[in-house]
Amino acid sequence: MDKDFIDNSSLTSGTSSNNNNSSVNYDTEILEKNYSTVELLPPYNKSKPEWLKTNTSNIAKIALEDNRAKQLIMEGGTVIGVTYSCHPTSENYDGPGCAPALKIESGNKIVDFLVDEEKGVVLETVTEITSN
Repeated sequence: MDKDFIDNSSLTSGTSSNNNNSSVNYDTEILEKNYSTVELLPPYNKSKPEWLKTNTSNIAKIALEDNRAKQLIMEGGTVIGVTYSCHPTSENYDGPGCAPALKIESGNKIVDFLVDEEKGVVLETVTEITSN
């Protein structure tokens, strides 16, 4: 993803709470953001895949409204792109095993923000620890 994604937006201070009900300070992005630069990652970038109901811009917008994604970006994280993310699940797991996701790299981890396009929410995150 190109650097214009972050450079094209104005930033303003804000406070919000995360899923643990504790206060998180971060800079929130004003709604005028250019999500069109977010890429569909290989191998799905050849043609619009069947799992993508809308477009990469919508996936990015939904994911980046999540406080955890905002926090990663404010800490210097980089948006890698959109993919179809799958993770192992137990037999009685009640969440999605696979979903469209925005990948954000931050330090030695890559976090997939799995989204429900119809509900407009982040369903869950999957974190991969990399060796840098």
